[in-house]
Amino acid sequence: MKELFLSECRRFRTLALVAACVHLLIQLLASRLLEPLQRHWTEQAVFMVLSALAGLGFAAVQFSSYRQPSRWLWLLHRPLPRVRIFGALSLASLALLVFAIGLPALLAVAGTDRLSGRTVDARHYVIPVYLALVAFIGWLGATYLMLCGRRGAFVVLFVPGLLIGHLVAGGTLLALTLLCVVLMAALAYTAVKPDRTAPPSSPAGLLAAGIPLVLGFYCLLLWGGSLAFQSGQMLAGVHPLNSAVPPAGGYTELTRTDGRTNLRRALAASNDPRAVHWQRQLTLLDVGKVRPENREHVVPGQIANIDTTQFRDPDEGIVWTFSHDRMMYEGRDANTGAPRGWFGRGGTGDPRPFGSFPVLPGKFIMTRQQLMSVDADTGRAQVLLSVQAPETLTGGLQEVGRQGFMLTNRRLIAYRKPATPEAPLEELYSVLLPGPFGDLGRVDVAPLMDGALLSFNFGQRLSHGGAGSRQHVVFVDAGGRAQTIVSRELVPDFPLLFAHRAWWLSPALHTLLDLPERLLDKGVIEDLPGTPAPSRPAGVIAAALIGSMLAAALAAWRVRGQSARRRLAWCAAALVLGPPCVAAQWVLTPHPVSAACRARAIPTPPMAASA
Repeated sequence: MKELFLSECRRFRTLALVAACVHLLIQLLASRLLEPLQRHWTEQAVFMVLSALAGLGFAAVQFSSYRQPSRWLWLLHRPLPRVRIFGALSLASLALLVFAIGLPALLAVAGTDRLSGRTVDARHYVIPVYLALVAFIGWLGATYLMLCGRRGAFVVLFVPGLLIGHLVAGGTLLALTLLCVVLMAALAYTAVKPDRTAPPSSPAGLLAAGIPLVLGFYCLLLWGGSLAFQSGQMLAGVHPLNSAVPPAGGYTELTRTDGRTNLRRALAASNDPRAVHWQRQLTLLDVGKVRPENREHVVPGQIANIDTTQFRDPDEGIVWTFSHDRMMYEGRDANTGAPRGWFGRGGTGDPRPFGSFPVLPGKFIMTRQQLMSVDADTGRAQVLLSVQAPETLTGGLQEVGRQGFMLTNRRLIAYRKPATPEAPLEELYSVLLPGPFGDLGRVDVAPLMDGALLSFNFGQRLSHGGAGSRQHVVFVDAGGRAQTIVSRELVPDFPLLFAHRAWWLSPALHTLLDLPERLLDKGVIEDLPGTPAPSRPAGVIAAALIGSMLAAALAAWRVRGQSARRRLAWCAAALVLGPPCVAAQWVLTPHPVSAACRARAIPTPPMAASA
């Protein structure tokens, strides 16, 4: 095993050295043009994708020669167990990828930390380890694709995205990445055998190869079916988001029309005697809108950035960068990079750390429960407003007319415009959200002489299986008392089965893949406790049952002629997991007719026949 490991390292040492030099030059160029450690996660994801592609390409080069019959026999016909041969190849490839991917990334992070004035936290040292593991996952996936000989097996490349594509803390992300490494290593090991095209013979091998294939086919059927259906709708000119006239009474109509029209449409269906008078006033009113600016907050130790971590003081020439380790902004000179002190909870020079991670929704600094403004002359941070946990702020102060509004995950708060920008805000009234925050699109605000009309437009979750979304119109009088004027239920823009597609395709897999959203801390601003879970209509439940029964019948037909235990196992799996399980079965098990024809085509040796 040691000799095979060393020979594999010697075989690709030149390639690894060239790749490491190129990677280091790319890191150096990126650091000269921008600050990669402080960029948004969508820009940082480019390095993750390039690392995965490097692992894929390396496996393609490595096994394009090994999988030739003569070389494959030379590789496996050794006095070593199959697991040790696979272990030597895997460890050698991991060492080469660490040298080509992880080491240059580590040098880039350490060089930025030691040789520049830029802010580098402990969380950034997790990035090189993560990139190296991502490249290794790409190598494992490509190894299976190169060796298994099945075209449909490409779906296993969807699995890493399900496990490692989460904006969570660095330790949690590394745990998920290691879990993905184990899963993909077990998958790749099933293809390292003398007859590469034969299906796994043992139940453990079928399980190791079946789990990634089932998850991959679930993603393929879900995303591919959605793309095909929506493309057909666009070609027919009936797609809700693409048609010239949106469907009447739906959420798309609410989002594509202005607040004045939305209020007028809702008031037309109201029985309140004041509705007619308000409709006449709407023509003369300046209707504004308040919308959620943030739907998640920063997680401690998050290696990717969901929001900008910097802001600039142009008068003083200081760039402030938030440090997770110190929970304060670290200042440096915009021209020379020299240190310029710290920016704490009270502003410039205050050593007190922030209570939670701030985001920058505009000209304010917002934490989970506080909104602050920074005085341009003194650099002091003044708290404008604060709320009590678990209520969470979702954006900065948004003005409609001469009034300021703040939206939380619990209520809409109206404030009197202060005499000076630094003065604390005085609350005029607040209105509880008449629905879950995660379903809220925006709030249309129409100031009146004796109060205000508020239209709470829900429906964000309608296209993903949500139900009960409504448009609520509320009148707030001069005393701050809120009264519901009309509440109308929205008509779904998409068909029922399309909206619930992720569930009825496989309820078991949907529940499994929904666990990270429920268990992992992603900083998502959650609905208040007591929000009812989405219900499944009878038609959707019937579609799930029909799909499972058809999958079980197709699975039984596929393995006809095999043992009763195998047929029963495949039927039970297809009944629980649905159509994705049948798709994985067609990749894993050969067709009975094809297998029989292949057996007849291979002549039996005379000695074996006589024996």
